[in-house]
Amino acid sequence: MPRFALPRVLPLAFLLLGTISPSLAAQHGALDEGRISLRSVELRPAAAPIEIDGSVDDPGWVGATRITGFVERTPREGAVPPVETQVLLTYDETNLYVAFIARDPDPAAIRAALQPRDQLWNDDWVGVLLDPYGDGSLGHYFLSNPIGVQADLQMTPRSEDSSIDFVYTTAGRITEEGFIVEMAIPFRSLRVPDREVQDWGIMLVRTYPRSNRHYLTWPAWSRNSPCQLCELASLEGIRGIHSGGNLEILPSAVVSQGGRLRDSSDPDSFESGSVQLQPSLGMKYTFQRGWSAEATVNPDFSQVESDAAQIDVNTTFALFFPERRPFFQEGMDLYMTPLDVFYSRSINAPQAATKLTGRAGRTSIGYVGARDEHTPFVVPFEEQTAVLQAGRSFTNVLRVQHNLGSSHVGALVADRRLEGGGSGTTASADAQIRFGEMYSLSVHLVASRTQEPDDPRLSEGLPDLTFGSDENTAAFDGESFAGHAGFVRFARDARTFSWNVLYMEASPTYRADAGFQSRNDFRRATGWTGVTLYPNRPWLERASASLFGGSYWNFGGVRTQDVFAPGVSVTLPRQTMVGLNTEFRQEVFRGIRLDGIRDHSVFVNSNFSGAVRGSLSFGTGRRVARTLAVPEVGEGWNATASATIQPSQQVVLQPSVSYQALSRGNGEEIFSGFIARTRFSYQYNRELNLRLVLQYNDFSRRLDIEPLLMYQINPFTIFYVGSTHGSTQFDDRGFRGTDRQYFAKFQYLVRR
Repeated sequence: MPRFALPRVLPLAFLLLGTISPSLAAQHGALDEGRISLRSVELRPAAAPIEIDGSVDDPGWVGATRITGFVERTPREGAVPPVETQVLLTYDETNLYVAFIARDPDPAAIRAALQPRDQLWNDDWVGVLLDPYGDGSLGHYFLSNPIGVQADLQMTPRSEDSSIDFVYTTAGRITEEGFIVEMAIPFRSLRVPDREVQDWGIMLVRTYPRSNRHYLTWPAWSRNSPCQLCELASLEGIRGIHSGGNLEILPSAVVSQGGRLRDSSDPDSFESGSVQLQPSLGMKYTFQRGWSAEATVNPDFSQVESDAAQIDVNTTFALFFPERRPFFQEGMDLYMTPLDVFYSRSINAPQAATKLTGRAGRTSIGYVGARDEHTPFVVPFEEQTAVLQAGRSFTNVLRVQHNLGSSHVGALVADRRLEGGGSGTTASADAQIRFGEMYSLSVHLVASRTQEPDDPRLSEGLPDLTFGSDENTAAFDGESFAGHAGFVRFARDARTFSWNVLYMEASPTYRADAGFQSRNDFRRATGWTGVTLYPNRPWLERASASLFGGSYWNFGGVRTQDVFAPGVSVTLPRQTMVGLNTEFRQEVFRGIRLDGIRDHSVFVNSNFSGAVRGSLSFGTGRRVARTLAVPEVGEGWNATASATIQPSQQVVLQPSVSYQALSRGNGEEIFSGFIARTRFSYQYNRELNLRLVLQYNDFSRRLDIEPLLMYQINPFTIFYVGSTHGSTQFDDRGFRGTDRQYFAKFQYLVRR
């Protein structure tokens, strides 16, 4: 596989294992069904149609390429796995077919929950990772648990994106000898190069979670290589497949009725709105040469489940939330850069949006354009972030990336312009270069140009301060200024000894209006190192120790923070991890030097059974009270507990609670409170799900209740009906409703 790297030497232990393993004898016995080696496999087309039903008795599987010889990556790298796995591979003109035959000495111990998509990570699962271009730059990961529940990922050498959804078919069943999973992966669901004979990358994976979580792969994947895409085998021989010329139409309609308090101080002023119908239409066309164009008009970009609340009572910076909207999920791997110069949630309520994605040879190109109805502003300063709302805007983003195997160089331009005046533009160049298996260099340089709106009403929530050498004011008064940001990271990621050094800065006038930048006016130089040992004893699987440290300065030359943070962790039987972290820090905040800051924390995570899993963390120390008029160091502590309880295959209960408190040295409380959240899910079958979310925020005295009934045929053909109910606890009247919405949505994917 082409890559920008030094020659890689496969560990001798893996070569010897592959030479003497009985499973390789099975591979050689199947040579008449397709050529197989340690790093490559050749397919032949299916002899007959295949029905995806969890059985491999179809005539189409006769003569399919058979792969065995899986190797354990964790916990015992290079070992023969404790269970046997066979995989059948074949294809026809529309689909790649994959069948896993997973043996298990105790089928009753197999973990398999009947839950919605992407909820299988604590189960047994199998997966196939595909790189259609075969150069290690982009992979599509298709997974299933033993009863056919799906999950999918999109992967680059530097990131994973679990929010993306692919359309494919799975079926699975538990047998007397283990389980069988069948997959049919449409070529139209992939980005497939336009060539007659395909040469892809492939890796097959199985997890076996019992006392330890065994991670099994074919081909072998060394823990000295953090880049999974760099370790794929070659999948050869696919010919004459259909790629491109596909049209997808996604119409939808939402019926809703909302209501809210007219006066937030009067609990009796609740007023219901009218019933509204919102139709929308999305279209996507994939061209023959791997390019795709996508457009959506009047999209419904609402979320059916709110973001989990985060405690922000003692932070002065904006919080980052992940993207969940389908239009902004597919193809967004291309826009991921070390500095977030494009953050799709900066497009808040688009009236229309378009995307163009394609590849010419080794060069990938992407474009996103949108007209936003309600534009958010994330305005960074040295010690705080201001979040504002403006009117309509236009956003345009262009990305070009040249792939060098597992390395790349690229450029990105993002521009957002308000309808009433004002704009923000960033232009950036980035590179990630891998050296050998273990070393990598990441660089990102950004220049920004900001033209503020000339409308002080928009900036009424901004602080009264100045910034930059020209003493610019925070108010939106039409000022124009330029800024810059930079990121450099050199790292070694390996089995036993890893480290990285990082330098990052953002000038006082740097802004990324179409991205996410919560602070500026800083320079940061930090380093981290870690050592991991693998005793693989019955009482201890793994032990790690790490050390982090560094300093921050502002552009005025003031050293604003020094930090030193050691930590240790161990992995125990029953998939249990215990860790202890300590941080010592001193900083300057609002011109006041704050010494003696320290934090000590301990955490426990355990997947000790298929029915009950949980995590617990506790921290205490001397912490900065940042929201006081005069900041000071107080005594603080926090605790978080969460669990996943699965009393049956169809029912999952996920409670969690987070508590945080801070007080002065004399015991006077500065703040305290908690956020409690519970998610209940009942999955009647693969398609029908009932879900209820309850969340109480003690800091705001707000209770949220969100029931939802959903019928989902595939990730895009969905019908659901639900509601959201927000209530606030008034001192003398208990809880009263502050906002409410009832909604129903129907969405149907048409593929031509």
